Parts: sequence; structure tokens; C-alpha cells
Amino acid sequence: MAAVVSMYLFLMAVFTVSCEIIVNLNIREEKPVSTLVGNIASLSNLTRKMTPEAFQSLRYSFLDQTKGDDLFRVDNEAGDLFTNAVIDRENECGFNQECVFQFDIAAHSSIHSRFEIISVRVTLLDINDHTPIFPSSVVNKSLSESAVIGSTIQVDEASDLDSSALNGIKSYSMLTTDSPFLFNASKVSDGFTLQLKLNSAINREKKDNYELKIIAVDGGSTPRTGTLTIKIEVTDENDNAPQFERQVFDVSLREDRDVGFQVIQLSATDADIGQNGQITYKFNPRQSFIAEISQYFAINETTGKINLKNKLSQNTRKNYNITVDASDLGQPPKVSQCVVRVSIIDVGNNRPLVRITLLSTGNTGAVSESSSVGTVIAHVTVEDTDSGSNGIVTCKILSEEFQLQTVLNKGYIVVINKSLDREISDKYNLTVECIDQGNPPLSTSSTLVVPISDENDNAPEFYKNIYQASIRENNAFGDGITQVLARDQDVGKNAEIKYILSPESKEKLAINEETGVITANFRFDRENMSSYFFHILAVDKGSPSMTGTATIHLTVVDANDNKPTFSVPVFQFFVMENMGPQLKVGSLSATDLDEGDNQKILFDFHPNFKNLPSSQLPFEVLPSGIISTKRDLDREDRSKYSFDLVAVDQGTPRLTSTSRVIVYVADQNDNKPFITFPLFSNQTVTVSYQANVGTVITQIRAYDLDETGPNSQLRYSISAGNEKDIFSIGETSGTIYLKRTYEITENTPFKLRINVSDMNVSHMKSSFRDMTIVLTLPTASSQALEDGGTKNIIITIAVVALTIILSAVIITVIIILRRNDQKLLKSKRSDDIVKTMYDPATPGDCSSPNLEKNPSDMVSSIVDTPRKKKEVSFTFEMENMQLFQGSQRSQEQRDEISNSRQNNMKALNSSLLNNLGGSHNQHHPDNMSDSSGEITASDSGRGGSDLDLSLHLPKSDERQNRGDFKLRMNPNQGTRPYGNQYENINYVNTHHTKNNNQREAIPARPPRCRSDNKVYLSEEDTSSKTDCFPSYV
Repeated sequence: MAAVVSMYLFLMAVFTVSCEIIVNLNIREEKPVSTLVGNIASLSNLTRKMTPEAFQSLRYSFLDQTKGDDLFRVDNEAGDLFTNAVIDRENECGFNQECVFQFDIAAHSSIHSRFEIISVRVTLLDINDHTPIFPSSVVNKSLSESAVIGSTIQVDEASDLDSSALNGIKSYSMLTTDSPFLFNASKVSDGFTLQLKLNSAINREKKDNYELKIIAVDGGSTPRTGTLTIKIEVTDENDNAPQFERQVFDVSLREDRDVGFQVIQLSATDADIGQNGQITYKFNPRQSFIAEISQYFAINETTGKINLKNKLSQNTRKNYNITVDASDLGQPPKVSQCVVRVSIIDVGNNRPLVRITLLSTGNTGAVSESSSVGTVIAHVTVEDTDSGSNGIVTCKILSEEFQLQTVLNKGYIVVINKSLDREISDKYNLTVECIDQGNPPLSTSSTLVVPISDENDNAPEFYKNIYQASIRENNAFGDGITQVLARDQDVGKNAEIKYILSPESKEKLAINEETGVITANFRFDRENMSSYFFHILAVDKGSPSMTGTATIHLTVVDANDNKPTFSVPVFQFFVMENMGPQLKVGSLSATDLDEGDNQKILFDFHPNFKNLPSSQLPFEVLPSGIISTKRDLDREDRSKYSFDLVAVDQGTPRLTSTSRVIVYVADQNDNKPFITFPLFSNQTVTVSYQANVGTVITQIRAYDLDETGPNSQLRYSISAGNEKDIFSIGETSGTIYLKRTYEITENTPFKLRINVSDMNVSHMKSSFRDMTIVLTLPTASSQALEDGGTKNIIITIAVVALTIILSAVIITVIIILRRNDQKLLKSKRSDDIVKTMYDPATPGDCSSPNLEKNPSDMVSSIVDTPRKKKEVSFTFEMENMQLFQGSQRSQEQRDEISNSRQNNMKALNSSLLNNLGGSHNQHHPDNMSDSSGEITASDSGRGGSDLDLSLHLPKSDERQNRGDFKLRMNPNQGTRPYGNQYENINYVNTHHTKNNNQREAIPARPPRCRSDNKVYLSEEDTSSKTDCFPSYV
């Protein structure tokens, strides 16, 4: 079985849209009965939605038995879908590109109360099982021998019952090669256009027919072909007229001959063939007495026979000269004529001849029952060829329903004398008796059966005017409701009844037009409507149709299919804290659309919250939905409770709904503000008495545990200790500012009482805390830094000017020294180089500079330390320039020159350092103050110091990089490290405080080595080596 499934099952896909389950299956056509299409149970993925026991209990059946069961069947237990017939795709779907069968299969379980609808789409795949077929295997065509070259003959294309484009017809070709015709097949949007084209002249006398073979090939993997035989007849031109044997024919005719008697047989011949040789005969319409001739005589157009059309009477002519035309069917036709002379022979007396002609309007010859009185239904013709009294005839009718009336010289007419009713009598015998006045009189009777046709004059009638029916809600589509029946007294089509629903009923019901069985076409919901009135129509098939009406009263029986519905998705209640137990919090409300016990609702905690202790859930709920407290509530302990409650109906099975309940505990002002700064262990803040007015000294920090609002909004004030009005405090921010300057001669403390209160007007609560603010005198370093800060612009200008002057001086000195060296070198007799005297480097230092090249003067400097956050520190120092003289000078002269140059360089270095010098304000540490080291009066930061500039400004006030300032010296001259008075000095960082409120010291910079002798004035550390010379701050 697995092999069969893998062979014929090409694509099976299952997907779910919302709650609908759709199974797609494919199968090829023409498979035998009971071929497995697929397993609905496994493909629907129902195992994911239910337990294995519930899945095993499912039973499968067609939801609508009228759909799919003639082609497919489903195994009730296993859910296998099999073919129920050999399915021909072309019979089922015609030439549609897609052939899909759609039906619903119900998966239901009476044990586990499960019901699922599975929408199944079976796609029938086409196979190449049909051969192209022409409308006719042999086609006869004709073409005149006078046809011009290029004349065409259209050929009908073949059809292939295979509906897919792949297996359809792909090409045409002609097998016959020795013919004067060319074949062309042109592809068009809906198929092919086939055409034969005359390629050379044809001659009927040489060859009067051709036979051609055309084949059509389809596109299957094994192509199939269809063959068409085209027989082309070469037609002749019409160049010969018909010829009679002679021009005049004489015949005699007795007057008592019956109608239809053959008078003469005419015959003519035509040498042409086809239509040109076919002859038709007719009376010449332009001859005399043509009307009377046509009344008594008739000619067969094909055979040329002349027959007696009507009985000859006493008054007819004794001789007739009849001109007959013989014409062929050529274009244009050719005509020949002959004359037939007929002599009438008179005979004895005759009985009257009675002929009744029924004048019915239909094809059945019946008289409608709706015909009114006086309606003419028949005409009676009486003929008597006798003369005199023998030819006088009178007639009568033997019936009460009809009457005979005389028409002057035209016989009689039969009219209706009484109303007709087919339901009483469906036919009548009409007898007319005619008698002449001869001696003895002769009579003739004629009887005619007059059928009465039915008129649709009776509407269908239902057996009941009102049908009572019921259906359980949540029904399945196709569930039976009731059956209605009607009857009609008419017959035939007028009595055939079909049952239809009124337009407003079609959305909810379906009816079998033939049987009247009514089924559900809608899933009824009692909660939406509990009863319905539908109108059913019984319509006959008469013209016009008549209709009968009945009413169906449909009652929808309730099922417990609605969960209780809470009035709101989330219940929110507010309760004041500290109100004690058994306080009503609120009531739940829910509704159920069902009725009876299905509608009764009880409330309880959700199982997840049912057994929680009162410490976690201090509430109880009654079955009626009332929620109350079980103990006191404290908002500061918990301000909101969220839990779930369920509403349970009393139906079978019971249905529940869950709603979230949120209880907000409203606040009472039962908490005082709590001050977090100042603390009892940290109450002191220092500030320089010279600080600017408006300087922020510190900020009071506090909070209130009460709810956000007036109960927790804080107001700050100084209740004591500010009698001199030196300080002010922000009422809502708690920030303490220096309100005005106050002159002191020594560090002066001020003990303030800070009061913090909430903004509850009726029940305000407050707290207080003492703190001490110390106004301090500035230290010497801080005074110098402050003075420098007030003169930063002057210092900047002075530094720039001094730098320019110093550069000019250095350059001048270098030039002078260079010239002196050149003079000394000229007087030197040997090439010995006087080496510079300096202390030899230690083993850990860098190697000695190269002194084998020409000596030169040198200015060396060490770069300042890298800039730290919020501070600018730099120094500038130049080492002594050294002058080397030649050996021709005396040692005393050389010592004097060397000492002079060293003194000059020391003077320059001292002058530069003095002009760059500055000072810092000093701070007195206060380990007991939370803001120690944060509030200080200091230099503005625009000036410079030879030691350290600590800036107490925001980042936006920091100065931008000034760039590098470099003094290049002769790189070939040796360098000597010198210490100075600032070496290994540590400075206090007043901006970064540790947790223990101690200032952090900047560690001494490690030694570094530079390959070039430059002076850097930069905020970035440019050193790359740290193992040669000491750095200076």
C-alpha cells in the first residue's frame, strides 16, 4: 500500500488559517476504484490539538453527502480517503487548467465531545490519455475548376480532450506530397488556424478529385496523433441546360380521381455534374390560370411528377395547359420548358366528401382548456362533385360542447359552445354528418377526437400550511431539519413541482428541489436568535409558473456553548488603607448568553490564587461576586494587588471565564519625610567666605514613602540658624545657596536647622535635621590662585610676549655661541674634540649621546605630564647651554666662558619659571562633611601655573588645545639630566574624591626617553619611552 501511495501522491500540504484546517491532495486521473488518495487523519495534524485517546476516537465522514461521495469515499475509522470511481478529468472539469474537488470532512468523537471540520482540496492531475480527434475523420471539400491560384480552403482543427496545456495539440502537418495544394497551420491564442492553399491550376476533366492526409500531434511524453482525410472534389462549370424528351405532353384525367393521383411523370437530363446537373421542376409562375392550376395540381420539384392536389369538382375546367420549367442548380441556373395538356373526363354522382381540419395553435393538435366560448377550433370542408340537387349538402354536429356555423361558400366552422375543463374531461369526440339532396340522398360522417390540452390553472398546494421543526444549536452543515410535500392537480410540466426557499431563507437553509428535504446551511446560534420563520415555495414548471407557499417554524434548542462573560476585561477597585477587615471592595458582574442552568453563574478565585495565605492575598470572594478584605491593608507595604477570578456556569459541561482584578490601596498621609542628607554623622559643609553670591553650597536630600502627590511632595525651609540671612534654600529643590557676602576674620560655623515637610494641607507631616556651614578664610596658595585667576588675561599676554622674547634671545645666543665656536675651531691645531662634561649615565639609563660629530649648543626640556580631567598642568625648563672651546685656549678661559654661559642659561630658566608661576587655593579637609572637597573658591582657570591649575568649571569652560610649542636644539649635542626644585612634587586632585572623602594624590611621573630635544606645550602625553630621563611637573 505504501508503494501505491508514493506512486500516486505527488503533493500533500496541510496548513491552518485561523481555525480552519485545509488538506491539499493530488491524484492522477483514470486511477482504479479504491485508490488511496491520502490519510486525512494524519495530514490534518489533529494530533497536535488533542490527546492520543481523543484522536483515536475520532470518526470521519463527509459533511455534505451530496458533495464528493460519488467520486470519493472516506474510511470512517482510519480517515483514509479513497476513490469511489474511475475519475476522468475531462468529464469532470472540461478544459479548465485546474481541476480541484473541494469538500468538507467532519472529524467527530462522541466520547471526547470533539468536532473538527477538515476542508479537503483534491487536485486531479491530467495524463495523456486522449488522442487528438478531428471533428470528422473524413472531410469532403469542393473547389471549382475555375478557381484561381491562391484560393484557400479552411479546415477545422482537431481537439484533444486532455485538459492540460502540456498534453494538448502541439503541431499539424500534411503527409500528401503530390497535390496542387499547400498546407498551413498558424498558431493563434485559442488554438490553430488550418488552411489549404491552391498552389497550381486544376482541371476537372483531367482529375475530378484529390485526397489529402493531415495529422495532428499532441505534446505528451509519448505523443499521440490524429489523422484527417480531406477529399477535394473539383466541381464543374454550369455550361449545359436541362433537356425534356419532347416539348408537349398530352394526358387525360377522370374527375373522380382521388387526391394524390399521378397525372404524369416528367423527366429532363443535364450533361453537367453536381449542382449544375441537378434538376428541379416547377410550374411556370407567369402562365395563365396559375392559381387554379396550383389549386388542383402539384408537381414534385425533384422527380417531376404531377399529382392531383385536390378533388376535382363539377365546376372545374375541362382542359388545363400547364407550362413546366426544368431548372438546374448552377449559378446562374439554366432553364428549359415543356407544356402538359390535361383533359378532364366527367363521371356519375358521388357522396359528399367531409374533411375536418382542427385549428389548434400547438403542435399536439389539442384545444386548450382555457379557450373561451365562441372560439373557433375546427373548419369543416364539404365537397360534392355532383351538379344540381345532388350537389346540395347540409351538415350538423353531434355534441353539446361544440356548435357548427356556416361560412358562406367556405364550408363550416366549429366553435366552443360551453367552457372546457381538462380536470373534468381531457378529450371530446367531434362528429360531423353531411347529407346531399340527391335521390336517394347520400350522406357522409366524419369523427374527430378533440384532445383538451392542460393549462397551468392550478397552483401547487402544501399538505401543511405551517411545519413545526427544531434543531440543536451549533449544528453541522447538512443536518436534516424536516421535509415538505406539495401536490398539483395539473398534468405534465404543469404538475411537476420544485421546492425552493425564499431569498431570505437561502442563507440558513438548503432544500432538495425534487424531494423537499430541508437541511441546515448555517450554524445556528440560539443566543443570536432562538426561533426562525422561513417561507418555502412550491413552484410548478408551467408557463407561466404558479406557486404555493408554506411556513416553517424552526426552534433552536440551547446548548451550553457560551462561557460567562465579564462586564469588563479587568476589574479595578480602590480601597483606603488601614480600614480593617470585612471591608467591601467591590462586586463582580458577568453574563451568560445561554438559558436555564447554562446561564447561572458562580464566582471564585482562580486555582492559582485559591490557596494563597492572607499575607499574600488579603481578600475573599463570595459566590455572588462580592469581594471583601480579610485584614488591614498598608499601602506602604503593598500598593496594588492583582489576582484572577473565575466565573463558572452550571451547565453541562461547565464553562468558565477568567478576569483579572486589580485592587489599588489608596494612600493616607501616615509617613513623615525621611532626610538622607545631612546625616547625624555628616553635618558639616565648608565654603570660602569670598565665594560669589549665588554659589551652590550643598543640597538637602530627602524622600517620603507616601504615594506620589501632595503626601510625598516635599517643601524645604531653614527654620533656625539663618538669622543673619546669609543663606537661602530652594523650597522644592532643597539646594542651599550663598545669599550674600559676609566678612569674617576667622573660620566661622553657622548651625542651621533644616525643616522638610510634605504638602498635605490637612494632615501635613514634617521632619528636621541640623547642619553646620563653615565660612572659611582662603589659604596662601588659594589666595595666589585667586589673584592669578583675576589676572588671567594679563598673565596669558605676558606668557605669550615672554615666549616670543625668550625665543628671540635663545636664537641670538645660539648664533653668537655658534660664531664663537667657529672662531675657536679655526685656531685649533688638532681635530680633537673637547667633550662635554656631564655625569655618566647609570647602567639602567639610555646610552651616551654621540659626541664624535661637530659640537653645538643645545637647549633641552622635559615635557609636562599628560593632562588629567578638569586640570591643566605644565612646566617649562631649559637646561644650561654649554660652550665648547678649542684646545688653544687656556683652561682658565674655558672655565670662565663655560661658567658665564651656565649662569646666563640659569637666569633665563629662572625668569621663565617665575613668569609662568601661580598658586592654588588650599582646602581644609572635613571628613565629617558629605560635600567636603566639592565646594571651593578657586581660580577661574584662564591663567597658568608652573605647578598645577585645578579648574572648578564645567567642561564647556575648559580651554581648547593650544597646540604644540617646540624649541628644537642641535640633536647631535649631548644632553645632561638635571634635577630642579620641582622634581618629585605631588599635587592634590581637588575634583575626584574617594569614598573616604580623602583627596587623591597624583603619582610621580615615571622617567621617559625622547629621541628629539623639544619643548611640548600640549594637553596630550606625547612620550613613548619611560626609561631614560626623569619628568618634571
